[in-house]
Amino acid sequence: MPEKFELPIIGMSCAACAARIEKELNKLEDISEARVNFPLKKAVIVPKKELELKEIISIIRDIGYDVDIEGDITIRAQKEESELKRSFIWSASFSAVIMVFSMWMVFPHHVINYVLLVLTLPIQFYFGLRFHKATILNLKHFTADMNTLISVGTSAAFFYSAFVTFFPHIIIAAGMKPVAYFDSSAMIITLILLGRFLESKAKTRTYTAIKMLYELSPKECVVLKDKEEVRISTDALEVGDLVLIRPGEKVAVDGVVTEGNTYVDESMITGESMPAYKGLGDEVIGGTMNGKGSITIKATRVGKDTVLSKVIRLVEEAQFTKAPVQRLADKVAGVFVPIVIVISICALFVWYIFGPEPKLTNALLSFVSVLIIACPCALGLATPTAIMVSSGVGARKGILIKSAEALELTNKAQYVLFDKTGTLTEGLIILAEALPFGNYSEIDILNVAYNLEKQSEHPFSEALRKKAEELKISPDRVDEFEAIIGKGIKGKIDGKEYFVGNIALYEDTGKKLDNSINQLYHEKELSGTSPVLVWSSESLMGILTFSDKVREESRDVIKELKARGIETVMITGDSKEAAQTISEKVGIEQYYYRVLPDKKAQIVEDFKKKGITIMVGDGINDAPSLAAADVGVAMGKGTDIAIESADVVLMKGQLSKLVSLIRLSKKTLWIIKENLFWAFIYNILGIPIAFGVLYPFFGIRLEPMFGAMAMVVSSVSVVSNSLRLRMFKE
Repeated sequence: MPEKFELPIIGMSCAACAARIEKELNKLEDISEARVNFPLKKAVIVPKKELELKEIISIIRDIGYDVDIEGDITIRAQKEESELKRSFIWSASFSAVIMVFSMWMVFPHHVINYVLLVLTLPIQFYFGLRFHKATILNLKHFTADMNTLISVGTSAAFFYSAFVTFFPHIIIAAGMKPVAYFDSSAMIITLILLGRFLESKAKTRTYTAIKMLYELSPKECVVLKDKEEVRISTDALEVGDLVLIRPGEKVAVDGVVTEGNTYVDESMITGESMPAYKGLGDEVIGGTMNGKGSITIKATRVGKDTVLSKVIRLVEEAQFTKAPVQRLADKVAGVFVPIVIVISICALFVWYIFGPEPKLTNALLSFVSVLIIACPCALGLATPTAIMVSSGVGARKGILIKSAEALELTNKAQYVLFDKTGTLTEGLIILAEALPFGNYSEIDILNVAYNLEKQSEHPFSEALRKKAEELKISPDRVDEFEAIIGKGIKGKIDGKEYFVGNIALYEDTGKKLDNSINQLYHEKELSGTSPVLVWSSESLMGILTFSDKVREESRDVIKELKARGIETVMITGDSKEAAQTISEKVGIEQYYYRVLPDKKAQIVEDFKKKGITIMVGDGINDAPSLAAADVGVAMGKGTDIAIESADVVLMKGQLSKLVSLIRLSKKTLWIIKENLFWAFIYNILGIPIAFGVLYPFFGIRLEPMFGAMAMVVSSVSVVSNSLRLRMFKE
């Protein structure tokens, strides 16, 4: 089977570029499939036959782009962001000076125009070069996008202004005022550069998330060879190697325990807060955190076959499968730009053939007027300004919105999928119940459990410490403390031996549990809690149960979503009993349990086929599903990787902000539609007037100066309308 190529692409400036490369590659007979991802700036190419890398690179270069084989994606993203930032700052600085000189009437117009020409040159042909290069590439492939609009509009304004500067007498001879529009050209490029910079900054987070996933796996590990410890690179591990994992170290690779026992924190994979016991024959996963025990494992999966590698691959692939929601301006640009150019050329010929003298000057003015009034300033501002204001409003209310697509899709959501631990619940273990037996009191069993557990690092110890502080239980000295991994703990208090543990440890001490208590113990397990027994060498004292605390707001959020006609689902790596208990408490009917990251992402994909899907989560295990969802929403107190993989972050970890996000999305989408209406209506009305349709009847024609004024009015109306979002209330 031919080798699949994954190549980083240089030169893409928008989603249209990715679509163009993909289209051109898929036309070729030697290529079976090609997928190009704009956010990751990467192409995945599957050839039909064996092709050399240089042949693939040559094909991409023929299309007009390049390949960066050795570059790091994060470094490239940061470099692009830095270049855009620098271009914007310099362009804004020149534009500010241009605006000052445009309004400064101390010198004659023709002198000011020469100054403005010099100041605009670097903006038009250096900082704006990326737009002109993209336009030339578009012409080569007979396509058009926002780059074409920007290049054509600013070039028309610049070259007309240059003509006015060098030949003002020709304009005056036509009975018109020689007005230059260098400020329009400069400001359009500056504003678009700002939008590109903000977009690039948001995309850099995607690369950072993937890089953070790679860093979860330790770089080196200790391998046992001929009973000697040898430190090697984790990349050099082979299936069958024996790897030593010391207390507190990350598990280096997927494997099976061959010696020792311990507790392993697997929350990055399962999302569950309770460490899992690992003994002889148990499987461990690379990247998870070992507890206090020392274990030896036999490597079963290495390199790209490990669970962590699959998680990384899922996050990357999700970026390819996520359907991009194109802005309306980008969608119509392919049709709008050619139409405008055709209309401007028609205006040129009509005025040259049928217009009054001087024919050439009038024809040229009409040609430029059409192009200037069709300039994409209002069109380009319609979506970004609304998104910018909306993002600011969201941030003030604790909602970090990282993409325009998230705002566009959230309001249309039909399904909301929730992770359990840390999302619907607090992700913190609490003491749920203390059930004393016989003559013992709640204080008695808590006193024993607290004093024994404070010697260990078990997750139950923190819950007991908080309860002990609440009840003002004083610490006692514990002698001969011992942790029996997988079963419980024991120790002596005031010379008397006590135990805290499961049924297995209880029976190991030579005791047998009554049927009624045995039934109660298992009922607690089935209810989704974790029960432990407390006993002394003489008698059974009671049962303690531990559980994950449900967020107080969870039920209200689920109720509100249902009222909006949105179906809610819970996905967890926990047991069926725990899943059922939490789902009943929050009001969710449909739930999935014992789900690992790859399966969780697949469930998201299945729901996406039925309708717009939001995924809400907080852990590393949620990263693939957050990236795969139409809109990924991360809890702000979750892991960095989940936050980076998501489209939206609820910064204070308040689930109620999800409802606010949906309402803000609805309001923003309405504002965007209004903005696009005003942007288009000004073009629809302005272009015919610029063409001269009113001239034969009323002697009215739209000079370039009035075209620029109309463009400013349209832009101001769009910005003003967007600012209405600042009045949004939750």
